[in-house]
Formats: sequence, C-alpha cells, structure tokens
Amino acid sequence: MPSSFPGRLLRSPFFYLAIGLGAVGLIAGLFVATWLYNHDDRVRFRVQEYWSEFQDFVDPQPAFAPTAAAQAALPTLPASPTATPSPTVTVTPTHPAGPTPPSAPSATPTLAPTALPSKILLTGFAHEYQLFNNCGPTSLKIDLSYWGWGGTQKEAAAILKPVPDDKNVSPRELYEYALTQGFDAYIRVNGDLATIKRFVAAGYPVILEKGFTCVEGERCTGWFGHYSVVAGFDDDKQVLILQDSYRGPNITMSYADIVLNWRAFNYLYLVFFPAGAEYDAAVQQLLGPQVVDVTANYNAALERALQEAQDSTGDQAAFAWFNVGTNRASLQDYAGAASAYDQARAIGLPYRMLWYQFGPYRSYYYIGRYQDVIDLATFAIDSVNTVPGLEEAYYWRGLAELGVGQPDLAEADLRTALERHPGYQPAIDALTQMGLTP
Repeated sequence: MPSSFPGRLLRSPFFYLAIGLGAVGLIAGLFVATWLYNHDDRVRFRVQEYWSEFQDFVDPQPAFAPTAAAQAALPTLPASPTATPSPTVTVTPTHPAGPTPPSAPSATPTLAPTALPSKILLTGFAHEYQLFNNCGPTSLKIDLSYWGWGGTQKEAAAILKPVPDDKNVSPRELYEYALTQGFDAYIRVNGDLATIKRFVAAGYPVILEKGFTCVEGERCTGWFGHYSVVAGFDDDKQVLILQDSYRGPNITMSYADIVLNWRAFNYLYLVFFPAGAEYDAAVQQLLGPQVVDVTANYNAALERALQEAQDSTGDQAAFAWFNVGTNRASLQDYAGAASAYDQARAIGLPYRMLWYQFGPYRSYYYIGRYQDVIDLATFAIDSVNTVPGLEEAYYWRGLAELGVGQPDLAEADLRTALERHPGYQPAIDALTQMGLTP
C-alpha cells in the first residue's frame, strides 16, 4: 500500500531542513528587529506609536486626569507673599567652567531697541528633526546652534535623558546641561508676545514650553507638552516664526494660537546665551527688573492666572487654574496651590499633563494630602502605554508612601525613579535620608 503524503513528508530530510532554516530565519529576524529597536530611533518611534495605538484601542485612556476626592475652597488673590520662591525653576547666576563661548550669532545681540521692527527672522540655526521622544534635547540643540554650538541632540539626550523612554526633560534640566556647555540662561514665567519679540529683535532666540495638539496625518495623537524655538515674527501676518523639532524649520504659528497653547505651561520661556557678564547684563535689561526678580515674576503670573481663570471656560480655564496652583506653589503657598489644582482637576486636565508639570505632587505632599499624591502619580504612571519613563511620578509617590507609613513601597518607587533616570538626585537624596544605599 503506497505511503500517504504526510508520511512521506515526515520521512523527508528536506522537511526538517526547511524547519531548521525557518527557525534560524525567525531567530535572525528577531535579533535584527531587537537591534533596530534599540539602536534606530525611527524604528523605536514607530514601534512605540503602533503599540500605543493598540493599547489605546484595547484599554483607552480617560480623557482627563482624575479629580480630587475632596475639593478645597477656591483660592483668592492674596497680598504679595514674602516667602522665598521654590528653587525648582529659579536660575542661579553662577557660571561654571565650560568651553570658550562660541562665535557671534547671525544677529549681534543689543540692548532693548526703542522701536521694534514689524518683522524679523534670525538665521544661522542648524535645524534638526527630533528622534524618538526627544523634543527637549533637540530644541536645545537648535537654540544653541544659533550661538555656534556644534553638539547634537543625541549628545544632549545622553545626559538629559539617559533612558530614551523618559517622557520629560524639564526647563531646569535644559538649563543645567547648558551650563556645562559654556552657556547661561534665564527661565521665567508670565511671558507675553511683546517680551518674546523684544528678545528676538535684539538677537536672542527664545524657547517656549507650550501645549501641542496632534493633527490628522501626524505620527501622534492627542495633546502633549512641547518646546519650540522662536526665530522671528511678522506683525503683518500676525505670526511667530518657529524652529520646531517636530514640524520643521521656519514654520509659522499665529499670535492667537501661541497664547492659547502657551497658557498650558504658565507662559514659560527660556533665554539661552553664552555665559558672561556682558550677555547677562543685556538679558537682564531685556527682561526688566520686575521679571529678573523671581518673586515679583511669580506674583505677576499669579495675578494674571487668577484673572484668566475667571475669564475663561473649558480647558483654558483648567489651564489657568493650574497656573494659579503653579504660581502659588512657587511662592510656597501650598494650601492655596492645592485648592487651585483641585479646581483645575474638577474642570478637566489632559491626562498627559502630569508628564510635564509636578506642582500638584509638591503642593499636596507639603500639606499632608499623601493619598492625592499617590493617586495622581499612579494615574500618570498607568497612563503610559510603554515603559513609564516618569521618574518624577515615582519619586513623589515614594515620598507619599513614606508619609503614610509604607517604607517598602517607598523604597521600591524611589529605586524605580533611579532606574528610569540614573543619577536622579532627588531619589538619591530620599533614599539616603531613609538610611538606604542608593
């Protein structure tokens, strides 16, 4: 009786050869795919994008961050506080040693002009599109390239975010890295179009931190925080001209849209310049004494935020109340800040908000609302569909867990913060204070 086809196939050496070659091919393919994921940011970007879309389909994220369990009374405008502002965003005037200041930019900086031109465009930028999750380092690279810096976004990212999945590089981190490269900076809030135009007209590009909403056709979805470098303006067209790491060089954005998106970050801006007394004096004059003074800057920002909170609706009101909280926290009025954050959460904040701004953690922690810190940090961590590169969330959750008597959980979170950002000093300090070796 002739043998069946399956029997002949199983006795054939070619069948097993084909299986072996297939297995080798599969292993080689997995090896190549893994190598590309770990070494090619474009591949990593796409994989993360598709995985995030799949996760959002399977387990959609809520549209807003959670509200407070018990909302505090609405804040009112206080008298000017005398407390020293939080050092988190206070720029010190020191100039650590660094390389020789670079060559002069395309437009020589001057003191504030008496009359601004109606349009101007600074040149000399080395634009670069950001790699995966690399807005901060790339924007800094673009800005500093104007001053002759020859570094790359990868070089900056290796220090600023040694773990690629880190979701945020703060303004303070950008500043501290720039110091090591021979630059100085001022970080201020309560910016406006007149201030930005004044700097650009004097030859200083400005970095804005603002909201960013993805549009159809872009490789992202929803709302994010984003840096852009202002390279020029055009009053006739009512636009700022941006060097944007995501959308491209010399893109335009209307004055109205700038203000709407900028509000989400308390109108924060950064001015970088070569370290030195001459540049420092020029930047201080462009800022003006009421902005150079950090306490006065936050008081003015607080008054503006409260007015905008009363005048706005929807997400703009939520951002305004969040700014009230941020300004009060920076002035060390943590109870007032907490009540403002409660109001912002009640209106509705984008779920990614706590990827970038951490005032609610600080404020709730310092008035003993530890469970709110734990709830918000847990939400932020769970909202990331890939590796939760949010060392700040793990850090504050660890402190709050320590506050409710859970030292084991606190240690685990603080160590995770260090895994997500090796060398993260707040976590090192917290572990040391617990008597543990970081």
